[in-house]
Amino acid sequence: FMGIASAQRTYHLNQEWLKIWINQDGTIDLFYNISITLDSGPNINYVLIGQPNHDFTIGQAKDQYGHVLSTSDASSGNDYEVRVNLYSPLSAGQTVWFTLTTNVAHMIWEEPKYPGNVGMLFIPTWWEEASVQNLRVLIVLPLNVTVSEVKTTEVLWNSTQYEGDRLAIYWEKQNLIPDERFPVGVSFPKQYVQYYDTQPSGVIAFFQKYGSTLLVFGFVFFILGTVFVVVRKRPYL
Repeated sequence: FMGIASAQRTYHLNQEWLKIWINQDGTIDLFYNISITLDSGPNINYVLIGQPNHDFTIGQAKDQYGHVLSTSDASSGNDYEVRVNLYSPLSAGQTVWFTLTTNVAHMIWEEPKYPGNVGMLFIPTWWEEASVQNLRVLIVLPLNVTVSEVKTTEVLWNSTQYEGDRLAIYWEKQNLIPDERFPVGVSFPKQYVQYYDTQPSGVIAFFQKYGSTLLVFGFVFFILGTVFVVVRKRPYL
């Protein structure tokens, strides 16, 4: 997560505030507003902010002084992250506040639990070594979605409000311990978006689930069959 790995470093997040706009094209605009204090240890040079999947586009990052911060895709394997380089190293006892905007595709999926609905599940970036004093999540739904049409995951919303003429659902949680995760989700009728992803079914789902295994077995059987043929024919060569 932080610039230089060290067991001596201690830090915490004063705030992790997120605003998510669900777009009609099935993408989301994701806005992070983060404040970090380094309590002790080596300087922090950059911060890694997790992304929901690999298909994201990085927008702009700025700190509290208006400095535009350089960013890069720091994803590795199944860890999808944006690296935000701080304008200057953060020293012990100091606090930095910055924002990051990204656009993420393939976030809206057909909802199997509620036929006719689509939904999104989102987990804000969690911090293995740091507590979060204040976490806020605001999800702005597509135009014309009403409160009565919205369903959520087990974590019910704290309140609703309007962002312009669009309904927004709000969650807040205090004092998250290190590595604590806070999943939130919304479900609403699919007619409010023009694109959403669907879970594969039938033959496609079967091959997506077992395709690699079948390929391995097929390769093994091919090798065994080849060996068998070679062994049988060897006396005749």
